[in-house]
Amino acid sequence: MAGIVLAGGRSRRMGTDKASLPHRGTTLLGHVLDVLAAAVEGPLLVVGAADATRDLPPGPWRPRCRVLRDPVADRGPLQGIATGLGAAAADGATTAFVAAVDLPHLHPAFVRAVLAHRTGAVEVALPVLDGHRQPLLAAWDTALGARAADLLAGGERSLGALVAASRVRELDAAALLADPALAAADPDLRAARGVNTPEEWDRATREPPEPGS
Repeated sequence: MAGIVLAGGRSRRMGTDKASLPHRGTTLLGHVLDVLAAAVEGPLLVVGAADATRDLPPGPWRPRCRVLRDPVADRGPLQGIATGLGAAAADGATTAFVAAVDLPHLHPAFVRAVLAHRTGAVEVALPVLDGHRQPLLAAWDTALGARAADLLAGGERSLGALVAASRVRELDAAALLADPALAAADPDLRAARGVNTPEEWDRATREPPEPGS
């Protein structure tokens, strides 16, 4: 299993690069990588924008982490998914947890609970919380990188098109909280709360960490 962080957004609503925000002794990117490193044993991949340089913070996971760039700029998360899943498949991983970089409360119990549903014919284990699908908080079959690339080549830009073309298991709150470790660590599923604005970031930094994180 691999871990992929999409860190190619422009952070326009935040007003500064979200990946570089200081968080729990590292950066927000470092935090997400810490979590993925604890939850998966395979490669860690950070996908950045085609026209930007992305530096990694310090961390014990650095020997198994590398930074990739999208081959074409401004194609959105579908391009990031194509880049990340394609590289993970080339590295020999069959499953990858894909996370956005803006998840200050992400923790290993959540990642493991989602990964447990990416089995058999299920190509995407997809949390659906508060009525919203969370494809950047999901477990993906790495073979879907090629499908994403085909969609891009045909002019598609929507990540929803890849979801629609895949065999998906949707995971609502009840399905996720059936995992006892997740239910104990995070009964409110704060792990899924992203931050896009300075106000959301301020609230997130004032909240206590989850047990065991």
